[in-house]
Amino acid sequence: MMNRARTSTLSHTAGLLGGLCLLLTVATGAVAQDRGSAPALELSFTEMDTLSLPGDGFVTGLTWMGPDTLVVLSDLPDTLSESGDREVRLVFSSPYGEIYFQEDFTGVLDRGLAYDGEFLYSCGDANDGSSILYQIETDTLRVAEAFDVPGHRPVGMCYDGRFVWISDRDSGRIDRFDPEVGEISRSVIAPGFSPFGLTWDGRHMWVTDSGSGRLYRLSGSRRTWTATAMTESFLYRGMDVHLLHDGSFFWYIPAGQKFAVRILFQ
Repeated sequence: MMNRARTSTLSHTAGLLGGLCLLLTVATGAVAQDRGSAPALELSFTEMDTLSLPGDGFVTGLTWMGPDTLVVLSDLPDTLSESGDREVRLVFSSPYGEIYFQEDFTGVLDRGLAYDGEFLYSCGDANDGSSILYQIETDTLRVAEAFDVPGHRPVGMCYDGRFVWISDRDSGRIDRFDPEVGEISRSVIAPGFSPFGLTWDGRHMWVTDSGSGRLYRLSGSRRTWTATAMTESFLYRGMDVHLLHDGSFFWYIPAGQKFAVRILFQ
């Protein structure tokens, strides 16, 4: 009797563990399926020249506004700002580092920057901890509209000719904002788990991941993961790397640096 009872207990326990393993397998498979299998294509690139970025402080967003105006969102800690408090500024400059003018956006903007040919877009935080996407007039630099966006940490932005895309490092997601309707119309699960830098090269979208330290290429209307930069060329694990494309060339900004590195894929 004791042996049969013990055998029954072990069988029941094994069944529970088997079911648990099955659930874990299904859950893990769902995540893997959502993020997609790693593509076989790995890309290498050569680093070319560098571009000095204007202003003081740390870069929290940047974009080109036409071929001759680079706009940088700079976060000035209290040790660098004139007021002695943290400041956030939009800095407009030439491609050669000549500053045209600066605008104080302290308490409004915080991170991310994109230009759609008419408006600038950037994110800030609401008092309740949610995130706000601001649409900014380029002639007056006034906030034209403000939109609620999902997630808690939107960081990177780019414009693909129709939509503004926003990476959210906390959710592991890239959201598509439609300026025509003023709302998020689609979301894509990023290849990594902490998407950060984001840019569009006219054909593909590129995203860096602060967790994995990798650079990923997304293609097609579904933004499918199609290639990854080789670790020999790009590996910045635990670092926040911004991306930039000027219409002709691809750039990345090493974490905490005030220069962009132009790269050429092979």
